[in-house]
Formats: sequence, structure tokens, C-alpha cells
Amino acid sequence: MFARVRGSGPPIVLLHGLTGSNRYWGAAYDRLATDHTLIVPDLLGFGRSPKPDTGYGLDDHIDAIDALLAELNLGSPIHLGAHSIGTVIALRYAHRHPGDVRGVVGFGPPLFPAAAAARAHLGAMGPMATLFTLPGPVTERACRWVCDHRALSARVARWTHPSLPRVVAEDSVQHTWPSYSQTLTDVLLTEHGPWLDQVRTPIHLVAGTHDRVVELDHLRTLARRSNIELELWPGDHHLPLREAEHFAALIEDRIRRPDATEA
Repeated sequence: MFARVRGSGPPIVLLHGLTGSNRYWGAAYDRLATDHTLIVPDLLGFGRSPKPDTGYGLDDHIDAIDALLAELNLGSPIHLGAHSIGTVIALRYAHRHPGDVRGVVGFGPPLFPAAAAARAHLGAMGPMATLFTLPGPVTERACRWVCDHRALSARVARWTHPSLPRVVAEDSVQHTWPSYSQTLTDVLLTEHGPWLDQVRTPIHLVAGTHDRVVELDHLRTLARRSNIELELWPGDHHLPLREAEHFAALIEDRIRRPDATEA
């Protein structure tokens, strides 16, 4: 995996969302490298990381992160920050490595009570979301066209997403149909409950009050658990971009809390 690595000390890993890259976590988050090792990877199949033809299940992404951290040889438990689908990967990482994760902070977490509920929720976002987000022939043709015309697609992405930083819009086309569709299907549109119920790591979730991706009622249900906290902030799904300084400060605050420093 390609990764941006800065600083030294206890490791913090930041995971981006679907069609993102390490550049989603801009310069505001580099403050986390002041007294920590900050690791910001491109997830497998996205950005500048390898893009194999298959192998994008939830545990495949965990295996890729394991290989990256083993190569860095950091040798200490990590803190995880994540956005969107990266939060699902972060929580699964905490499930597989409970003694190696001190805490998870997740922004815009797309967590649903069941796979069918996830499909229904995304489908209810409107016909464009159904056509161009959920797997299907139209989505596949669009995605493969992007892959065949990546330079042009990057320019189009800047034009169609003017509210995003230029580099974030450009990197949104740095994936393939297999990496996009398999990650969407095998990470988001699948059952999380059986293993998520077993996670005891401290978890802090933040959702925007106008974030159409998240299911707020389900997040409120999850927040009844003793190890999960939920905050609602005014904003949409890209709060980590629009409130970067505040979110970086939140990650720092969560790291300093006693329940996040006990292995």
C-alpha cells in the first residue's frame, strides 16, 4: 500500500472512504504527527496503492493494512481515525486485533442494521444514487469509462465536485471497477452486526446532521453500548474536509482520554 508517513511515537492510522485517497486527510491532520507516527495510506485498490483484479473483501483490506504496519515495524498499539467506509474497515481491524487498537474515531460511518437495510438506505437517496452508487450495469460502464479516460475524468471530477479540494476530486477517479464494486459490496453492503457486537475497543462516532449516507437511528442504537459514543455535528458527509481543524483536534482529544490509552 502507498502511505504518507510522518513523525515518530505511538502510531495513528487514518483511513479514507470509498473513492478517496490519503489526500482526503489534508495538511490540517499533519498536526497529529507532532508526537505520534502518522500513517495515512491509500486503501488497497485506490489512490496510488496496487489495484489487483480481485480481493477487496473486508478482511482483504485488513490484511493489506497488516502488511503495511508490519513493514513499518512500529511495534505498538495504534489509534485509528477513519471516514465513511474506512470506518467499517477500522472497526473490523479493531475486531481482529483487539489488543492492538487503543481507540477508533469514525466520521460519517455507514453502519446499518443489515445488508438489506444498507441497500434500501442508499437506494432511497434518489435515482442517481441508485444508478451511480449501487453496483449495476450503468455503474460498471461509467466506472470502466473513467478507468479508460482517467486524465479527462480527473478534470471532469473537479468540475462536477467544485466544493471538494482539487486533489481530493482528482483522486476520486483513482480506482478500478473491481476495487470499487467489490469494496462497496463486500465491505458496506454486507452484515456487520455479528462481529461488530464483539468489539470492545473505545469507539467515538461523528455524523453530520445533514449526512444522507448515514443511518442516524441505527447510530443512536449503537451508541447505547458502553464503549461507543456518538456526536452529531451540523454538516454533511464531508465534515472531515470542511471542519478539518476541529476534527484533528477531536482525534487528539480522544487519544489523550484515559479510556483510549489503556491497551
